[in-house]
Amino acid sequence: MEKIDGPFNPKLMDILDPFIEWFFSQDRTKIRLKGKKDKKDFHTSEDYLKTINKEKHIGFPEVTHGIDLGMNIEATPNHYRDKILKLDNDLNNFFVSKFCAVKMYYPVGGYMGWHHNANCPGYNILLSYNKSGNGFFRYVDPKTKEIVTMEDEPGWTVKVGYYGPLKEPDKIYWHCARAYDERITLGFVIPDEEFWEMMIDDLKDVQ
Repeated sequence: MEKIDGPFNPKLMDILDPFIEWFFSQDRTKIRLKGKKDKKDFHTSEDYLKTINKEKHIGFPEVTHGIDLGMNIEATPNHYRDKILKLDNDLNNFFVSKFCAVKMYYPVGGYMGWHHNANCPGYNILLSYNKSGNGFFRYVDPKTKEIVTMEDEPGWTVKVGYYGPLKEPDKIYWHCARAYDERITLGFVIPDEEFWEMMIDDLKDVQ
């Protein structure tokens, strides 16, 4: 996984920043979250990773605390839904992409437990917002098997990488995420490497 440094394309920020400003001005207690807080950050720990049945794991996270605003739009108040759909359409128009795969909201203490997404492989782009930067993305390097933690930064953090399928065991990408402050992650999965590289070029500020 590689971090892309800003500044980012102003046209992209004209989509992202107004949504973030609007979202965090709302009463988020009305969002119906999934999962529960864990103790001592267990579900993003190496101890939890060791408990997962690697042969039976499908790819999706087995435990989370938060909500995918796109996949579970019914969990949001009615007045959120047009804003979420507009964000989706605006991002797809900007990147010329088919869809935004994930729009994950993490409350304080939210997390996405270890998983590998081998059931939805491809090149990915993750756009994460954390006002304080108090959160992280963590992964197992497929080559070295080292556990690497990428700390959030205040504001937007962009990461890109590749999630391998089960038929490429040397590229299986175990990862997890945690938020100590509220966090939103917007994720794209792209099957074509050349198109993925074009999307990365688009998000950069070319000036």
